Amino acid sequence: MLMHGMRRAGLLGGAAHWRRAGLLEGAAYWRKQTAADSVRLYSSWRDKVGKGNPWVSNKKKQGKDSVVADLPKSELVYGLASAKAAICQGRRVIYGAYVQSETAGDMSRDRLKEIVTLAAEHDIPVVERSKDILDKSINGGSHQGVVLKVSAYDAQRVTNISRVEGDSYQITTTMEQTIRQPRRRLPLWVYCCGLQDTHNFGSIIRSALFFGADAIVVPAYGAVKPTPTVSKVSSGAMECIDVYRVSDHEKLLDRVLNNGWSILCATTSKAGSGQLHSVDALPRLNAPTILVIGNEGSGIPDDVASLSSMNVHIPARAELPSYIDSLNAGVAAGTILSAIKFEGE
Repeated sequence: MLMHGMRRAGLLGGAAHWRRAGLLEGAAYWRKQTAADSVRLYSSWRDKVGKGNPWVSNKKKQGKDSVVADLPKSELVYGLASAKAAICQGRRVIYGAYVQSETAGDMSRDRLKEIVTLAAEHDIPVVERSKDILDKSINGGSHQGVVLKVSAYDAQRVTNISRVEGDSYQITTTMEQTIRQPRRRLPLWVYCCGLQDTHNFGSIIRSALFFGADAIVVPAYGAVKPTPTVSKVSSGAMECIDVYRVSDHEKLLDRVLNNGWSILCATTSKAGSGQLHSVDALPRLNAPTILVIGNEGSGIPDDVASLSSMNVHIPARAELPSYIDSLNAGVAAGTILSAIKFEGE
């Protein structure tokens, strides 16, 4: 058995051990003792990290929730690909890993063993859980035998993106300024403007990472967010790319235009101020670019469309029913991203 081999390797303490420690008592225990698990995993991680880490509070509080009160905001990332990406990328603090205690369903023995080994290499505490408990912890999501307790995804608010100077450019957020180098010859960002569906969002993130985009932007309110579900749908790509929020997209886009950027809007018809091109005949781009993907129903709002440098549409290859006139946002974004080429590439 997978878990038996892990126990022999010293990676898991075994069900009897965890039961004696009060950690395997069924779904009711999970619901009542989530805070206690958080404390145990956090304390183990804190002891390994040591003092001086900004995530560790040395303040002493009174009462049964004293350590819980010191915990930073956390969430549960699940699925083999997302868990591996979160551990390997190191963008989040990982307090602990819950792994399935029995083999079932779509659980991959070798890949789960890889996660447990990675956790051990990164000093991440590992706790066995039954499939039923893991299912309930993420409301029935497909965890594939692993759930990580991690710090919440930090999506900072972007306020400006500078002109490209040499081979780098500057990103300004409400928290900091950072210098970045583009993954391709010129920077490529994706703005999901009013997107609502988490599966579309996860698909776009995965395509953006695959085709060399540097970052994703979403509205600060009323749209999709970088959640654990999105991380799972993206197969861990969300853990590998920066996702920013924007409070005033019109102001941000106006600034980047003044900084020499181009705005490319995905559309199904002539809209906005830019030229219209089929994705089959999209010219090579000669400026850093933000690709805008609109809302699934209403598309790109007028205030954004009016700023576009160029519009791109995807032509159908055959006659369609009158009530189907486009691809879904995730497929459309992937198609356009695959067609974008910069001069010199």
